[in-house]
Amino acid sequence: MCLEHFIAACYEKLEALSKNRHLWFVDGTACESMGNILQECVQRAGDLSQQNSVISNLDRARLLDIALWAAELGRQVRRSPRSTLAIHIRVSSEKPGQCWEEETHTLDMSRHGARLRCRHAVENADTLKVVRIDTGKQMEARVVWQRRIAAGNQEIGIEFIKVGDTTDQ
Repeated sequence: MCLEHFIAACYEKLEALSKNRHLWFVDGTACESMGNILQECVQRAGDLSQQNSVISNLDRARLLDIALWAAELGRQVRRSPRSTLAIHIRVSSEKPGQCWEEETHTLDMSRHGARLRCRHAVENADTLKVVRIDTGKQMEARVVWQRRIAAGNQEIGIEFIKVGDTTDQ
């Protein structure tokens, strides 16, 4: 495809992906496909910019804009799809002076982390131990976000530090 068509097609794709960000977390195949499209936009824009010495400054600026926009959107695409999966777990913290343990369940999961409810206060970067009640498998996780949902209750997002078969469904 010629440079003009590539630029027009990329802007069209990037605009559509930006408008439909709310759908990114629903379908794992779609998530992977979006990631591939964004990666291709960044790669091809960079290649065209470097390989073609006769392009105008305007086209070079458009290619840079495409690469930056696609890279920014790419940072918002999940590494792996989420699935709504309630797994009974025990979560504990061994933070000095704030040791605690509670049983809860996941609200949704991915290969790299989970979202769950927690009664204990946590902070970003806290390390937690997560144990599946059904299998006894353990994993360490890091808190990546938290938000209060009710008095004494919060939702937290955790990232598994060591991905293993603990997340097998």
